[in-house]
Amino acid sequence: MDASRLLSSYHNYALIIGVTSYRRVAGSYRQTWLTRSYVLLLNIFVILTLPYVFYRSTQHIQRLNWFPNIISYTTYVLYSVSYVAIAYTLISRGSRDKVLLEVDSIVRRLKCLKSRENLPSSTERTCNSLYYVFYLKLGAVLSLCVCSMMSCLMLPSDFKVTVVLYAFFFSCAMNIPLVATYRYYLALWDIAYCYQYINGKLEHLMKCVRNRYPTQVELEELHRLWSLHALLGRCTLKINRVYGLLMLTARFDNLVYCVVNGYWGIIFTFSFKTPLGFLLYGSANYLIRLVDFFLLNFMCDLTTQYQNYAYHSVSEGYWFKELNAYLLYASTSKLNLWVCGLYKVNRKCWYQMLLSILNLLILLLQFHLLLRKKFTLDST
Repeated sequence: MDASRLLSSYHNYALIIGVTSYRRVAGSYRQTWLTRSYVLLLNIFVILTLPYVFYRSTQHIQRLNWFPNIISYTTYVLYSVSYVAIAYTLISRGSRDKVLLEVDSIVRRLKCLKSRENLPSSTERTCNSLYYVFYLKLGAVLSLCVCSMMSCLMLPSDFKVTVVLYAFFFSCAMNIPLVATYRYYLALWDIAYCYQYINGKLEHLMKCVRNRYPTQVELEELHRLWSLHALLGRCTLKINRVYGLLMLTARFDNLVYCVVNGYWGIIFTFSFKTPLGFLLYGSANYLIRLVDFFLLNFMCDLTTQYQNYAYHSVSEGYWFKELNAYLLYASTSKLNLWVCGLYKVNRKCWYQMLLSILNLLILLLQFHLLLRKKFTLDST
């Protein structure tokens, strides 16, 4: 299955669970009154009914005694944080759709130009390396969504239609922040791809005018690439501003998810005779989620790296005032992606979050050892 079909499946799933009201048809986004009305009603239904579903899920877990000998309040904390992340994701859907349409128009414009031109081989190799990251992230998102829906069939209780329907609705709702942040990743990937196109064209232009003054056509090409570079910079800042609070809630949601599920995994591994298949399934799902969030931070880092591209070959060529003006612009417009002005999104940020998960997990295990008698559920 090629990338277009996988992306089409992703966009259809995003429409079904209410993350967006746009369908992707023939490489462009389309919205109809039917999809707009469906997603609006679905968003209202999810926001109003999800607290009841979370409450019923918690009561069902306690009644069947799925998680004995653990601190039961971790379930309430996890579901409360997840509900806040899901509710904000659905409420802010309209502003995200508008900015993604703007990115899509710019990307399609540059891809049309690229299809008519030949880029240097070094730039093509870099673009191919971007595709590896693209497929890795897409595979992580699809596997998390599929595993989440498969968990409906792994409930350790009697097979009841109502329970399975509750679990299916629960799993689809939990996938909403994951699918929404992947749209942010796709926008950044497209922008990084466009930056690579511009950087490759500029490098090729500078090699052509290394020993002479550029022609009028080459000067116009330089101004065109300059304007596209500036347009991408403004578009990137706008996307980062619109997605800022969503990224903050997604980071906190991911932190709580990894801490609580890591705690549950350790208890199930060392305190109970859990089947090996369940342990492998849970461990794989946990690791994929960590890698998925790392790839999101990595793409933010990669986008700023491509935007702040250094043209080392300029010093070896012919110097003219238009080139001097562009290099002055490039050196004074370096991009940094901040989340609500609190922290920069990059790989260092992910490593810090990983340490926070480890510290909180150790703290939670200490509380478990001290308070396990108080929080132990009655299993008789």
